[in-house]
Amino acid sequence: MSHAPLDAPLMVLRSLPRGTGRITGTVTGNILALVLDHPERAGAVSPGMMLDLHHIVAAMKPEDGTVVLLSSTAPRAFCAGGDLRSVRAHLMDTERAAAMVDVMTAALDRLSRVAACVVAAVEGPALGGGAELLTACDIVVVGQRARIGFVHAGLGVSPGWGGARRLVARVGRRQALKWLLDPTPRSAEDAVLEGMADHCVAAGTALEAARDIAHRFAATPVRARAAAARLAKHPDADERATFLDLWGGPDHRASLATVGAGR
Repeated sequence: MSHAPLDAPLMVLRSLPRGTGRITGTVTGNILALVLDHPERAGAVSPGMMLDLHHIVAAMKPEDGTVVLLSSTAPRAFCAGGDLRSVRAHLMDTERAAAMVDVMTAALDRLSRVAACVVAAVEGPALGGGAELLTACDIVVVGQRARIGFVHAGLGVSPGWGGARRLVARVGRRQALKWLLDPTPRSAEDAVLEGMADHCVAAGTALEAARDIAHRFAATPVRARAAAARLAKHPDADERATFLDLWGGPDHRASLATVGAGR
């Protein structure tokens, strides 16, 4: 995927003060731990964190079968959206706002496409841009005290990181319209009922539950994992060709030998 169209937006963001916070990406085995590390600002995303996310996601390979585990270090929140301190000081003019939109939309779209699976652990509020982050995820695990809200309309704006389009894909047009028109954050239970989240667990256990899911997915053979992601996420993928490419391959033969030994 070419990133040439992002050259100008990236230059604009790099010209701004970085702000506080960071996003880190650490690979262990087949799992990439993607962490929003901005606890003093409820996980809010600063310009520097936007650049962090771009660099991490741009380095991911479309077919490497990586499982992503997304979490936040904020003790009582997942992500409060854009860091309002930086927004007020540096992102209110159209050129800079457009740069933010272009970089964040491209990063989250790529994240939603390239990973085998993106599993998010949510404790506390995920609001505005924080809710948009979750639309790039495949499995969303929420603690009972989590709240998810597309609060944009209440602030006089609309989603700007590609979240509206991905929300429609996730929950359907009618449900997405309700989320976008009503800025009231949903409870963890309602988020599951309305299709925005997948599992509701006891408060404080979302990361543990999400990590368990990520490890189960990562235990499958990497090429089969990448193929499953391709078939599920790309409607035009050739299922017949994908099957035949894997059939009789090393992973398939090894699995058959293991199963056969036990019969």
